[in-house]
Amino acid sequence: MNIVVIGVGYVGLVTGLSLVKLGNKVTFLDTDLNKIQLLNKKEPTFDEPELLDYLTNDKTAKNASFCHSYEDIKWEDTDIVLICVQTPVDDNGELNSQFIKKVFSSINGLVTNKTTVCIKSTIHPSALQKVLSEINFRYEDLVFNPEFLREGSAFHDFFNTDRIIIGSENLEKSQIIANLYRELESEIIFTDPISSQLIKYLSNAYLPLRLSFVNEASRLIDSLSANQNDVLKGVGLDSRIGDQYFRPSPGWGGSCFPKDVMEIQQIAKENNLDLPVIKSISNSNNKHLLWFSNKLKEIIKINNLQKIILLGAAFKENTDDTRYSPTFEIYNILKKDKQNVTIYDEGLTLDNKYNQILSFEENALYVEMYPMGDKVENEIVKLNNIKYFRFWDS
Repeated sequence: MNIVVIGVGYVGLVTGLSLVKLGNKVTFLDTDLNKIQLLNKKEPTFDEPELLDYLTNDKTAKNASFCHSYEDIKWEDTDIVLICVQTPVDDNGELNSQFIKKVFSSINGLVTNKTTVCIKSTIHPSALQKVLSEINFRYEDLVFNPEFLREGSAFHDFFNTDRIIIGSENLEKSQIIANLYRELESEIIFTDPISSQLIKYLSNAYLPLRLSFVNEASRLIDSLSANQNDVLKGVGLDSRIGDQYFRPSPGWGGSCFPKDVMEIQQIAKENNLDLPVIKSISNSNNKHLLWFSNKLKEIIKINNLQKIILLGAAFKENTDDTRYSPTFEIYNILKKDKQNVTIYDEGLTLDNKYNQILSFEENALYVEMYPMGDKVENEIVKLNNIKYFRFWDS
């Protein structure tokens, strides 16, 4: 297949390179010239395990190309267009449709009837219908194929996905997208556009709900001085519950969960639905961030330490994505409370306002924001008068 992937973020780049591995020819398109120049030099534009290997692989070099102009694409030879651009929301959960509208405005009149246009971006079909009606683009022929790629394990997730969701009113074009995954051992669910996107939204609401639950549980465990590892292991061994996404943390964040939770709340509001459990997910996380910040203040007071150093700026391990990162949320809470706090991340260059340190200091509380391995701890424990803190091991 000749495929055009529009958008070279996490979803677009990982999906496209994976499809190259499956034998397709993929042209990546992004209007960010800097990203395209880096990718043409085989340089990753974000941190993701295996990404560099894919970019430098001979097969990839032969069957993947990168361009930044719609005029550079041979649209008459294109079988499939995968749209993977961002669909952000404002503070009220309202969709910002400018990026996806720009894509459809640009390809309108360029793609032929034989081309299958597929939406990988997360967007509610009714919102997309409104966008397309403004530019006279035919909605009925679109295919929705939501992604379920975790940052930090995205290539693994592509080839080992739990399910493949395809939503469309056009069964022929649905089958074309399904054929892309014919080598993967995964159940394919063919459904309508709205159902396909609700599968994505509700998955991305349930997972942070689970994370919020375990964080609330960890606060109860801490208040009663119980053994956190034993309690959570005992609960997670129940086969109805399981131990996945059951690790306590300073809080959850990232590019998907906060956005999708806000958007599903907005969808409920527009349909006059009261969903109290879903409505509480973000509020629970905010309360946990505040509780965790207060716990750090208590630790430095008890141990007579001079500074709090948050280790890791990203929202989780194995990524450089800092969107909605709990590290910055907790930093801001502590800073507002006039605490001496800074951030250390050896892999990221941070804004100077975060007072990041270049080397480890003594008389400080070191807080591992997510699992970082033993290397950092082994260096820090050599210092005098410090405390090293992992919440999930407390």
